[in-house]
Amino acid sequence: MPSTLRRLVHRSAWLMLGAAIGLALVLLGVTVVQSVLREAPVWLVAVVTVLAGAALGLVPGARELEVTAARSMLDTGAELVVPRRTRLVHRAQTAAWVLFHQVAGLLVAAAIFAGVPYAVLVAVEAFTGSTIGSTLPAPSSAAEAVVRVVVSAAVGLGLALVAWPTGMLAARLAGRALGPTAHDRLEVALDRAGREAEHTRLARELHDGIGHALTIISVQAAAGRRVAGRDPALVGEALAAIEDTARGALTELDELLAVLREDRDGGGSDGRPTAGSRADLATVVDLDGIVAAHRRAGLEVEAAVDAPPALPALLRRTVDRIVAEALANAHRHGGAGPVRLVVGHTDEEVRVEVTNPLPGGAGWSRPWRERAGGRSGGRGLAGVRERVSLFGGTVFAGPDGDRWTVRVTLPRLAPGTTPEEDR
Repeated sequence: MPSTLRRLVHRSAWLMLGAAIGLALVLLGVTVVQSVLREAPVWLVAVVTVLAGAALGLVPGARELEVTAARSMLDTGAELVVPRRTRLVHRAQTAAWVLFHQVAGLLVAAAIFAGVPYAVLVAVEAFTGSTIGSTLPAPSSAAEAVVRVVVSAAVGLGLALVAWPTGMLAARLAGRALGPTAHDRLEVALDRAGREAEHTRLARELHDGIGHALTIISVQAAAGRRVAGRDPALVGEALAAIEDTARGALTELDELLAVLREDRDGGGSDGRPTAGSRADLATVVDLDGIVAAHRRAGLEVEAAVDAPPALPALLRRTVDRIVAEALANAHRHGGAGPVRLVVGHTDEEVRVEVTNPLPGGAGWSRPWRERAGGRSGGRGLAGVRERVSLFGGTVFAGPDGDRWTVRVTLPRLAPGTTPEEDR
């Protein structure tokens, strides 16, 4: 069936559905009025019918049915929505649309099933020259009969095709009556922004966790390859470190993928990942383990760690991630010499500082600055700044004399509290 004809059939079916509902409400209106008054005024029947039609649009589920019918039968390209929370404006829109559906259907049904037969009757009377049942007098001349036949045929054809323009009008109006309101669009935009923020956070977790693990693995593999023929014990230690790091990275990757699957399948009842999954994204690695892993990989680390004993989980994880990222950058991009790590705290804040020699001393080049991730640089330090901004902290990352310095200050949170990210 050609698409145009199929569209006409579907829209005609939609109109006939409205006519059936409207006719039932007209009969209901006549019955109600006649049960009260012996004679039923037409205007009163019309008022009762209109009120009943509008009330039908307020029935729970009416909008869902109308949206489904409009999508499948009107073939409209407009955006139609069933809101999560039905507001007064949605109820008014639905009531008006249901009423329009019934009125449009009744008018088209009257045109096809009453108007077309009457036009045919007038044409037959004009052709035969006798009155069969219409209220028109017989034609007085042959010319008048021909004119009446032509006019009746034109009117009948127009009435027979009235479903086409009416269906087009309904398809155009569906988006206005059943489409999203300004509040709906705001909710959709906020949901989209929330999903994008969640994906950005997952990407940051992936970079910080898996990227750090791959740095350790690559350094350990290189160290093992260099001493493969001279020191089997050191090779064994490197392989053991690779195994442990890879196992932890696989566990963290599995947790991240679980969150992504949860987000794809809908997560919580509102379509977002559940709070538990959001809070347990990353595997928490203690600072001593991070430092030990880099030392095993050949990095000379001078550590002075004085971390508060009772930090909220998210703040502790943030400190771990900052230290891991700074040491990984020092391992990848730093010059020869010891790396100094200082973690301290006061009653109000936690401080982290990591410094490492620049390659070539103070005369370092611009390309290395870009690789190391300067103020406008790489994803790792951008992730650090994003994490710290959640707590309202400060970050400095850049050259300080002949050393590269990452200095972070984080306000302390009371145990059990979290910044906006995990709410």
